[in-house]
Amino acid sequence: MWKIWIASSMLLSTPVFANNFIDNSSVELTTRNFYFDRDFQEQSAYPASKDWSQGFILKANSGYTEGKIGFGLDILATAGFKLDADAEHAGTGNLPRDARSNEPADSYGEVGVTAKAKMSQTEVKVGTLMPMNPVLVASPARLLPQTYRGISVQSKDIQHLDIQAAYINQVNHRDSTNYENIKISGVNKRFIPAETDGLYYAGGYYDLNKAFKFTSFYLGVEDLYDQALVGIQHKYVLNERTNLTSQLRYYRSRDEGQAKAGLVDNDLLHAHFELKHDSHKFILSTFQHHGETAFPYLSGGETGLLIDTWPGDFLNAKEKVYSFRYEYDFKNTIPGLHFMTRYTTGHNIDAPHLGGTDLKEDELDFDLGYTLQTGLLKNLGLRARYAIYDNNMLPTANIKPNNETRINIDYTWKFK
Repeated sequence: MWKIWIASSMLLSTPVFANNFIDNSSVELTTRNFYFDRDFQEQSAYPASKDWSQGFILKANSGYTEGKIGFGLDILATAGFKLDADAEHAGTGNLPRDARSNEPADSYGEVGVTAKAKMSQTEVKVGTLMPMNPVLVASPARLLPQTYRGISVQSKDIQHLDIQAAYINQVNHRDSTNYENIKISGVNKRFIPAETDGLYYAGGYYDLNKAFKFTSFYLGVEDLYDQALVGIQHKYVLNERTNLTSQLRYYRSRDEGQAKAGLVDNDLLHAHFELKHDSHKFILSTFQHHGETAFPYLSGGETGLLIDTWPGDFLNAKEKVYSFRYEYDFKNTIPGLHFMTRYTTGHNIDAPHLGGTDLKEDELDFDLGYTLQTGLLKNLGLRARYAIYDNNMLPTANIKPNNETRINIDYTWKFK
């Protein structure tokens, strides 16, 4: 870590770095106090997955040096601390655990460095990456974020077109300080446990006009699976108070190379509709799974899909999923207060090893958040989430009926 700061100081002291490199830099520190409690409603190895922790996330991003090709450096430093946790309540994904005793670590941390270069509107990054697209997501949904290591490129040189590509060889999970090989998620024993030391993706977004946006991505996870996506988004403005946004996506997933994870055969039709009127938002989404297997994704994270459930994932073989969501922004009465509730139900699950070929699951979620608008602690964020998840699968299923509570307090200092 000291080598990083010394190198940065040397760079900053040279005249070529005196302009955009410093002037366009940003430094911010986020503190996150996180309570997580997933209370299982049937017999399990653990009565609950539960802990209370404190996290710190420092992001120091430089601008670019002068010249036709500009160079820069980004630093991501994270630290997590146990406030209350034990070996009997594992599985939250917030704290590293001892492989033998299952005891949570008292503290952990990591420093990630990303070198970057930019010419015109094309940017290349090497080192720590946090991709966020429909086929690969670096999950921010625990105490500390998930990160990847590799090289990425993004270009916006062509008007209305955003092109993205990357090659990644390792992942650092949300509850880890060690980079490791990339694994396919084995939730509910859908696939054979397997790993790879490389994946790549390429794709992007094209604005056809003000109303239509086209999306296409391809993900190749070496010797495990590949995934192709095409999608289209349409925004229709009914009047100055009301608009309707529609998205349609098709994902095609198949086993690839040596097929170390076994058969992968999934076609997912995904539709998402948002109706926004003043402070109200109504959302209807659906997954329609076809093929012989579940939808594949990577272990330790989440997907780039638009139905964002918490305990459940609703990605089983042949499952038919419908999600109904309502949001209300209290900006006209209590600025900073926001409420969300969502009900998601899935049926026709084909999982004989979990109890049948017409299984079902459902989840009811509540989310209440408030951000202070004024005063010494302006922008302090308070958030409480509660979920009730149920299914009729056998007790051997990894995702079990549970009631889940998440409470977090976030505050970000922006130093530049």
